Amino acid sequence: MNNSGLVLSVFFGVVLSFFSHIAVAQNCIEQASDFKFITKSKQQGLLRFENEHSHQPFNYHAALPFDDYLSYAYQHINKANPRANIPCPVITKTYQQLIAQGKRKLDPTIADIIAPFELTYPNSNKVALLIHGLTDTPFTYHDLAQVYYQQGYTVRTILLPGHGSAASALLNVKISQWQQAIKYAVERSVQDFDEVILAGYSTGAALLIDYVTKQPLSSKVKALMLYSPGSEPHNKQGWMAKWIDAIPFVNWIDKDADVDFAKYESFPLNAATASYDAMSLASIGSLSKRPALKLPIFSVLSDIDTTIDTRATLKLLSALHKGNSIKYKPLDTLVLYGSTDILPTGFTSDYTVSNPQCTTQQCKKIHGISHIAVVNSPQNPHYGVNASYRNCGSFINDEPLYKTCKTTKNPQLGERTSANLKQYPALQRLTYNPHFTELKIQISTFIKNVEHVQGK
Repeated sequence: MNNSGLVLSVFFGVVLSFFSHIAVAQNCIEQASDFKFITKSKQQGLLRFENEHSHQPFNYHAALPFDDYLSYAYQHINKANPRANIPCPVITKTYQQLIAQGKRKLDPTIADIIAPFELTYPNSNKVALLIHGLTDTPFTYHDLAQVYYQQGYTVRTILLPGHGSAASALLNVKISQWQQAIKYAVERSVQDFDEVILAGYSTGAALLIDYVTKQPLSSKVKALMLYSPGSEPHNKQGWMAKWIDAIPFVNWIDKDADVDFAKYESFPLNAATASYDAMSLASIGSLSKRPALKLPIFSVLSDIDTTIDTRATLKLLSALHKGNSIKYKPLDTLVLYGSTDILPTGFTSDYTVSNPQCTTQQCKKIHGISHIAVVNSPQNPHYGVNASYRNCGSFINDEPLYKTCKTTKNPQLGERTSANLKQYPALQRLTYNPHFTELKIQISTFIKNVEHVQGK
């Protein structure tokens, strides 16, 4: 090679090294708003598949300390998640406290943000165990964790198997794996604390309902709290997923960009099957064959949830309430967003129901509370009012609307009902709860009431 060729080679090497560094340095926030990257990732499935790695399953034995589980889960995410080490400066109050407790580093990566955690309240004998939903991660609870912590509770979260890496991890997951993880987390928490509150979001809620009604429950478990609880899928053809999945090379319902670091956007058929199985185990039909649940229940849901059938959820809550003890029935609480016309006849006769109303102009512009919005604060740095991430999965097969949803300066926000999509063609699915401040008070009131009754 002559001198000029050597110079050019060095020059292009430096240039390639520079651009390679830029690509690596790009953080989770920038990726969520980079439409060129979003488009490329959606088309090529850049973030849809796990890293190849040797998978060593955790031995979910209740004798194993929770710290061992947390260490395992963190290491698994780092091995399996293709973006695990990308910088992710999404600093929530919970993350700040985890730093102060020596459990997270100052400059977080995606792995640090989404990994399960234990937020320790000093000298507390109480714990809130929080279970995330299908396609989610423990980041789901970064906002709600603060509510429990402020009530004097240590907060624990777990990572359901098949989560925390990439959507392909759900291609072969089974409900039995989720049940095993929940059994460990509950039993370990009962060993470690005197008072336990169980809380679940969506499929996580269905899994908890199944668990607490299947076997004798420790008296240390004081309450069950459900956020957008999974009862029946809004799509009544969910039972067909496992049969369609059996067709060779037909594995996916949705193939999206997966730039949401905290939640899969692509969705395998097998995930729908496993979720449907979880909801079937928590159905009225299944529960009718088990002893009635004697536990105070707190629930939050939207009247126009397009993921879960709200009417089915209300019937399920009514059945659980009917079998509850006289001691706990007055504590059962429902926070319902939207119209109360959806409530079954007689539901409110001895059930505490709260129906928050919009009082600000910003809230009044929102077209209904979505399934995924209830758990997030408007101040959430990833899902809140000023976040760069936008949920536009309604339009993955319509490129013009997908682009408009992702890039417009004035997005319309709400639940993706057919009526809303007809009126607002590029609707961004709402990812935060405009009533979150009020919800914090409602949760705190419920917990205080439970503690008062349980203390008698």
